[in-house]
Amino acid sequence: MKQATEYVRGLRYKLRMMGIPCHEPTYVYGDNQSVLANTTVPDSQLKKKSNSIAYHFVREGCARDEWRTTYIYINTHENPADLLTKPLPSGEKRSKFIGMLL
Repeated sequence: MKQATEYVRGLRYKLRMMGIPCHEPTYVYGDNQSVLANTTVPDSQLKKKSNSIAYHFVREGCARDEWRTTYIYINTHENPADLLTKPLPSGEKRSKFIGMLL
């Protein structure tokens, strides 16, 4: 989630430098329920320091209204980002994702 929000921050900065205003926050969705719970629930317990630092980075961006993380879980069978991040064998799932992108 931290990597995705860093990417969002960079893209928003580049758009502003090109003269394109970014008034609305960017919505960030995910398919990992524990990460979504940790970034949306302020009272969540974090066990590791690296998770804590990443959590505060994401929450800081939410507070500044740069992005919003919502507890909307996207099932892995319906997530079109899997086509770009995972090697999918040919079949119905891959055909469905390619149809969604085209």
